[in-house]
Amino acid sequence: MLNFIEIITNILDEQGKTPNDLFSAGVVSANNFYKYKVRYPSLKTLLKIANFLEVDLDYMFYISNENNFKRYSSDQSKFYDNLIGLIRLNNLSLRQFCRELKFARANLTRWKTGTSPGIETLFDIVRYFNCSFNDLLTRENY
Repeated sequence: MLNFIEIITNILDEQGKTPNDLFSAGVVSANNFYKYKVRYPSLKTLLKIANFLEVDLDYMFYISNENNFKRYSSDQSKFYDNLIGLIRLNNLSLRQFCRELKFARANLTRWKTGTSPGIETLFDIVRYFNCSFNDLLTRENY
C-alpha cells in the first residue's frame, strides 16, 4: 500500500497548499484524512480530493509523470461498463478475469448495480490490464 497521506502531502506542497486547505474546503475532515495512514479513502472521497487538487489519478499514484487532469464525475456508474469493455478487449471471460484476479464473481454484480470498487481493487485492475485509471473511471464533459 502506498502512503496515501505522503502522496497527497507532496502534491499539496507542490501547489503551495497544506492539508488544512482540504479540511477548510470541506473535501475531507482532518479526522478522516489522518485515518488514511492505514487505509485508502473511498473512491468517492478520492475523486473529491483529485478534483480539488486538479490532479489526474495516474499522476497522483506515479503511473504517469504528466498531469492530464480532467475533472472526475461523482457518478461512477459506468465503471462496470468500462471494465467489461476492457475484459472483452482482452478476449477474457468474466470467469477467467475473476479467477486470475482472485475476485469473487459477486463483485461484478455489485459493480453492475452501481457499487464502487475499493482503491486497492482499482489498483489490481489497472495493473492487470496495464491501463490507466481513466480507462475505468468517468470524467466530466465540458
